[in-house]
Amino acid sequence: FCAPPSGFENYAQAVKDAAAQLWSGPSDGGTFVFTSSGGVYEGIDGEIVNEESATIDPEENPRQGRIVYAEKEVIESGGCVLRLAGLYTLERGAHNYWLEKCPDGVAGREDGIVNLLHYDDAASACAAALRVGAAVTARKTFLISDGNPTTRKGICESALQSKRYSDFSMPTFLGPAHGLKGKVYDGTKSNEILNWKATYISFDEFMSSMS
Repeated sequence: FCAPPSGFENYAQAVKDAAAQLWSGPSDGGTFVFTSSGGVYEGIDGEIVNEESATIDPEENPRQGRIVYAEKEVIESGGCVLRLAGLYTLERGAHNYWLEKCPDGVAGREDGIVNLLHYDDAASACAAALRVGAAVTARKTFLISDGNPTTRKGICESALQSKRYSDFSMPTFLGPAHGLKGKVYDGTKSNEILNWKATYISFDEFMSSMS
């Protein structure tokens, strides 16, 4: 299940219904995979987070709370959750938005931490969860990223190396300088359990290959 929360009046119920109607449960074979977001983690000021790290209070943060409640339904049904880093391709992602659509500047500090994952690698992680099966994944949460966190400025620097964005300029980062930095994803355990690793090992390497 990879549909985003937008478009659902009750996201958690929609996910629960999908699991009940489309899947017979782990005992009958197959795996229910729910693609979630690393944005549910509580750590926001440079902390390292992993699969067991605390998540935000869904009552205090209703936007991300919808995802937290959906995750709970998946785990209770016997499915598995894949918390994904920020997704990108050459044409899609934060870099595209910041370079092309933010002439007045980018909100946040330039050294704010961003964890990334190519769309193709997100798909291969889902396939890995399906391949190892419910005996391994049932009622578990995984954290999926390329393992090479960067920064807002680093994202733009890397994108500007590519032919696609070579005519753009580094945007202004509006800060504030004392704002929270974000979190660092450590998905080492998930990679081992799923027998998976990213093909695109960093955003910088991907963009360098597009030059």
